[in-house]
Amino acid sequence: MIVNIELENAEDFVFIKQLLEKIKGVKSVSLREDEEFYEDGTPKWFIDKLADYADRLEDKDLISEEEFFKYVDEEKCRLNSQ
Repeated sequence: MIVNIELENAEDFVFIKQLLEKIKGVKSVSLREDEEFYEDGTPKWFIDKLADYADRLEDKDLISEEEFFKYVDEEKCRLNSQ
């Protein structure tokens, strides 16, 4: 299991690290200070990768809003009929 903990006060990290290292089975406790996050906790690297992917999309990769909602309706009917 991987657990991420966001601390507002970086000075608490030393205490939290010592506490976690005492728990049986904890393999590593690390801090990546270079990693930046948005207010909602989303890593900035993820949004950058998502933007790169969006830039590579072409019209042939997309469907219209009408096609999307038609697909959603069909899936709702299929799931409800089971």
